Amino acid sequence: MPLTRLLHYWFEEVWRKGNMDAVAEVMTPDTLISGAISALAEPECDYGEVVAALRNLLGPMTFTFTHAMETADWVSVRLLVRTCKPSDGTPFQITGQLMARVEEGRIAELHSNMDYFQMFEKLGQLPPEALAVCMTGERLK
Repeated sequence: MPLTRLLHYWFEEVWRKGNMDAVAEVMTPDTLISGAISALAEPECDYGEVVAALRNLLGPMTFTFTHAMETADWVSVRLLVRTCKPSDGTPFQITGQLMARVEEGRIAELHSNMDYFQMFEKLGQLPPEALAVCMTGERLK
């Protein structure tokens, strides 16, 4: 299976459909995870709990790879996530990048960088333009 297709399957099954059986199917027991939520997804943690927490914050999601590159065992994608605010259905989108190393058809390393700041702004958990405010050195109140 092409590595890009493996990531597409990963996002469709785990993130869009909430199929937690696909976590064990696609990841190794020792998958190294890094990114903004990596502290929540340490190997001793149930990755499904991390997925469930984020899925509970968002409406239905669709994923589009706007860019993709792969080598024999690495794949990298730029991702566009379309979703909505569950409370009122207001649509929004966020972007991110993901790199994965694949061993024997399973993800052995997963490095991701999603725009969680924008996601929390769109959900109303951070004020609008929170990043710009933080970059001035001011505190969010």
